[in-house]
Amino acid sequence: MKKTFFLLYKTFIYRQLLGYSALLMCSFTVQSQENNVLPSVSHPAKGVNFFYLNGRDQEDFVQVAEKLFFGDNACKGIRADISERFENSLKEIKSAGFDWVRLLVSKDFYNIYAPRCGFSMDEIYPVLADKHLSVLAQLVGKVAEHGLKIELVLSGTRWFADPRNDVRFFESILLGIPLEHVNMIILGGDVQPSNAQYQADWLLQVLPHFLNHKYSSLASQNYLFDTVTYRNKDQALAYVKWVKKHFPQLSYLPVNLYNRTLPPSSSWRDYSTALKEFIAIYKQANLPLWIDEYGFRLSNESESVQYTEADRVAYLKGFYHALSCENPITAAYFIWTAGNDRHVSFPDKDTDRTPFGLFRGYENNKPITTTAWDEVALFNTTSSYCEQLIKD
Repeated sequence: MKKTFFLLYKTFIYRQLLGYSALLMCSFTVQSQENNVLPSVSHPAKGVNFFYLNGRDQEDFVQVAEKLFFGDNACKGIRADISERFENSLKEIKSAGFDWVRLLVSKDFYNIYAPRCGFSMDEIYPVLADKHLSVLAQLVGKVAEHGLKIELVLSGTRWFADPRNDVRFFESILLGIPLEHVNMIILGGDVQPSNAQYQADWLLQVLPHFLNHKYSSLASQNYLFDTVTYRNKDQALAYVKWVKKHFPQLSYLPVNLYNRTLPPSSSWRDYSTALKEFIAIYKQANLPLWIDEYGFRLSNESESVQYTEADRVAYLKGFYHALSCENPITAAYFIWTAGNDRHVSFPDKDTDRTPFGLFRGYENNKPITTTAWDEVALFNTTSSYCEQLIKD
């Protein structure tokens, strides 16, 4: 009798465990499917590059990651409350209607700040050491806590000179961070495969390696690459043809769409017209566009021609009109950049720099936003944006 009871009890427990395991597997499958759902033209990714807090001198990506992990004094820091500024920035990004954040991890930036942060470059490249992976993994996790999806941009050796070690660098990062929080991986920055053979060679080695990776955990990720804003329509068309020839399996056409070719005080309709000329070319790929970078650079003091905040807003209105108000084809928009990208400690160093930052600074550790930021937020959060724009 005892043996029979024990056998029945074991059978009951086993079935319960099987049911529980099946439930867990089902839950994991659903979660994985949700994580892998990619943006579409009808539900595009609205993203922002997040590389700076308050100033490029002490609060850019590499230094912020170190200070979040080790404290405000890391990288010879002299400013308090980094964590508070970071959290408030993410809250502002979320409230402005962004659902994606673009994070750029670059060998070059580690190299720039190696003396300041005490990095040994042989622990950075070609394989990022565990202690640095822990710093990066924490930052990725903190961004994800705010319900933001992540586009991770990986950049290797300058001039694309070492694809083999760039692959090792990228692999070490992807195998060392929580990939469940990463929804798109961009390999290489400013790659111009149709303009420069050495860049095409790099891309043809690196991208297929990851698209067909031997580890299923990496092969299952979403990959694209970052390109540039092409100077003329012939270059843009050559780029489209190159991508379609060499990577017909891509689900999106990677695109950058900066535009600063019009004179100051041009209208948003002028910008819309100028952008449509390039959009018509990109449409020939018969793919939705993944706009990895767009934005507008304000003038610095050394320039004879001065572009103002009003010009930046006109560009943004024209950009959204061209891409979203008439026959939309865009699956992702990532604007450059959240934060204040000026030099705070020594403003004179900004004379030749390129101010794109959409925050004017911080007050009580909260972002002071620009009119351009408000325009982007209006686009992100208003379903009738196009109707309102056309009426103005």
